[in-house]
Amino acid sequence: MKALQGVDGRVEWGERASPACDVGQVRIRVAAAGLNRADLLQRAGLYPPPPGASDILGLEASGVITEVGAGSGAWQVGDHVCCLLAGGGMAEEVVVDARHVLPVPEGLSLAEAAALPEVYATAWLNLFQLAALKPGEKVLLHAGASGVGSAGIQLCKAFGNPCWVSVGSAERLAYCESLGAQGGALRGEDLESLRDFAPFDVILDPVGGNYASLNLALAAVDGRWVNIGLMGGRKAELDMALLLGKRVQLIGSTLRSRDEQFKADLISELRQHVWPLFEESRLQPRLERAFPAKDAEAAFEALASNQVEGKLVLLLDESLV
Repeated sequence: MKALQGVDGRVEWGERASPACDVGQVRIRVAAAGLNRADLLQRAGLYPPPPGASDILGLEASGVITEVGAGSGAWQVGDHVCCLLAGGGMAEEVVVDARHVLPVPEGLSLAEAAALPEVYATAWLNLFQLAALKPGEKVLLHAGASGVGSAGIQLCKAFGNPCWVSVGSAERLAYCESLGAQGGALRGEDLESLRDFAPFDVILDPVGGNYASLNLALAAVDGRWVNIGLMGGRKAELDMALLLGKRVQLIGSTLRSRDEQFKADLISELRQHVWPLFEESRLQPRLERAFPAKDAEAAFEALASNQVEGKLVLLLDESLV
């Protein structure tokens, strides 16, 4: 089968053997795969897959089930699905733990469905599980126009949490407000204006480094600050007295390296609490653009530009989408 790999800072198609479908797994003919910043890092050689995971790019995919292993629940050949992966989504087919698979929400295309699993799993995990967000609590989402940010804004609106964002431009702030954000600030000197909206009960931050001191200043007493990335560097200096005085919980979080059972439980919660909201039109996939497989490098460069509002996907089989 054809599969996409990161080679010396670029992406390259190669031939791989089709994986076996074992007990508790399903095989999916891939229609589309979502792009994520982790794929950019892996392409650059900076984010190797966890032990045992495929080194093929792609942390989420959609498609049609073509084989069902024993003990795989109610899934059937022909089902249209999407899935959360530790790797392997950007290939003609993928074999995945059946517990990590979700149905395509009614009314959505396979291209749109490919843009859902990773960002909604990340937003739900960090806002509602780890940070234990309660109705009415205030949220700050850094990189609010990103895929995770777009999902987070919509989830906050759906569950009664006013949220604010930081973004790179006035246009992206308007995009976030159209999804339900109360307002926000632009990167740079304007970022300090977030103090006008503080304190925040929960801060979700993929930037790290140079945002750390401001996050601590913006956090409420008993606030939860969840760091999920290092776009702004890996080191920071903090006023530990302020951390203690506010009783702030600083939580470091990654999803890709979690074990199979953890991901299965997370997917089960998404199916119960989040997926019905798509069918009620309270959540929407934010698919900015779908690239054909031959334009994979252009897709990655578009994501690296940091000008994307929502998600990009790569079309592996255009006959399905």
